[in-house]
Amino acid sequence: MTQQHHTILIVGGGAAGVSVANNMRRQNATINIALIEPSEKHYYQPGFTIIGGGAYTLKQTTRNEADLIHPTVTWLKDYAETFQPDENTVTLRSGETIGYDYLVVCPGLQLDWDKIAGLKETLGKNNVCSNYSPDTAEYTWECIKNSESGTALFTQPPMPIKCAGAPQKIMYLAADRFRKKGILDKFNIEFCNAGPAIFGVPFFAKALSKVVAGYGIKTNFNHNLVAIDGPAKTATFEMTDAEGNKQQVVKAFDMIHVTPPQSAPDFIKKSPLANAGGWVAVPDKNLQLNTYANIF
Repeated sequence: MTQQHHTILIVGGGAAGVSVANNMRRQNATINIALIEPSEKHYYQPGFTIIGGGAYTLKQTTRNEADLIHPTVTWLKDYAETFQPDENTVTLRSGETIGYDYLVVCPGLQLDWDKIAGLKETLGKNNVCSNYSPDTAEYTWECIKNSESGTALFTQPPMPIKCAGAPQKIMYLAADRFRKKGILDKFNIEFCNAGPAIFGVPFFAKALSKVVAGYGIKTNFNHNLVAIDGPAKTATFEMTDAEGNKQQVVKAFDMIHVTPPQSAPDFIKKSPLANAGGWVAVPDKNLQLNTYANIF
């Protein structure tokens, strides 16, 4: 049974969800808005790269969720579990069903740490770091700050990911730090990208190729990280050649920054809103579903 009904219901209280809620409130002081978000803390995730580069603290990227949501917006502190678009309802993990006139779906991406064998066991130690979690971003800076020489690997998984440039940004921050300390020539820095080029947009790829060359960074394309052994300091990549043949390549490292594979959240993948790839099935030209005109 539907226990609540709202004019606008928003799934996800990250930057997108909070912005939609607060902007709609500015447009209309009386409209009934609710937001579903289980987390008490809100993280400014682009700042995680700056934490890893040593210029920000975790505290600077952290806010209380309650401080960001307009007080007249109903905050449902729970997980969205299932969608019933024919009934215009969303069911929460608690079992409560919430009705809506309009639904905005913006839960963000899911980090699939488990898709890299051995990563969870070694992340945050053995010089295996990642800016993609508030629990591990500070360790990236520890690794960069304390490294004096050796092989530093920076990985990028298959697309799509949250920010196509982020896996490279931390690499350039690290290289710049090494250069300022006068030890850049003591490092072998490698960028291992599952994709076929340094960047998907040729205009930017051309510029980034010069940046890479300036730091003496070696690029390895079609290299997808599939396993990591922290204590042994080895990373296993699946390399795809021009003919599409795959083989495994093992690289030794002294430090490695891992960008985890990413996908739509599982509750989206199995919902009636998803396309074959598991993403919310929105048209290319706008963000309004063809199948349900009141879902964005």
